[in-house]
Amino acid sequence: MRKLLNILVLSAFIFLGINLRAYCADLSSQFVIEEIKNDIIEQLKQIYDGEIEVNIISLPYQTLSLPDGKVEIKAEIGNLDVISIIKTGIYVNNVRVKSFGARAEIKIKTKAWVAKDWIKTGETLNSIAFEQKEITSSFGSLPQKNFKPGNYMARRNIKPGEVIQIKDIQEIPTIVINSPVSLIFKTPAIAVTIPAIALTSGKTGDFIKVKSIQYKKNYVGKVIGQNLVLINI
Repeated sequence: MRKLLNILVLSAFIFLGINLRAYCADLSSQFVIEEIKNDIIEQLKQIYDGEIEVNIISLPYQTLSLPDGKVEIKAEIGNLDVISIIKTGIYVNNVRVKSFGARAEIKIKTKAWVAKDWIKTGETLNSIAFEQKEITSSFGSLPQKNFKPGNYMARRNIKPGEVIQIKDIQEIPTIVINSPVSLIFKTPAIAVTIPAIALTSGKTGDFIKVKSIQYKKNYVGKVIGQNLVLINI
């Protein structure tokens, strides 16, 4: 009886082992590396024009055992540097089953906005050109494809030949400090407009301080357009 029981237990383990193997997949590190690399490149192509080179330096695994199913490997690129730790997720049938960091070396030769002459703090970005450059700083610091230089001004002095980075620029406000504005007082029935001076800068939708030229009194109103500030009463 005991012998029969042992045979049944052994048979069950063998059966389970066969079935577990049938529902598992082993991924080599080389396969995972290629998938991460391709995913990073595809994501970066949506942001940058130019040559993109990705080298996965290290993984925490030599092989990965996964449940059977449709396998997807997704990289979260975030704010990249030349050497980055890429947060990576492995999904089976759309369920994340593994998470780890992959060390990657990334090089991008792309067109970037470069200062042609000195651009002083507060000046608009008129003296710049779109040139091919190998980017060695954080890639996320560069303006994206839809960047329009004429809408921005410098936060600091930018020297000739320097690549324009997001931290060095800011969007030109709709209303600039010390500029003349029309201050509109509005009720449900009427609207009255008086001249004023902007005491702070702001974009459309911002609330800024203004000073009435006639009454020498300060107000806070909403920027609704070029040199237009609204106060609802």
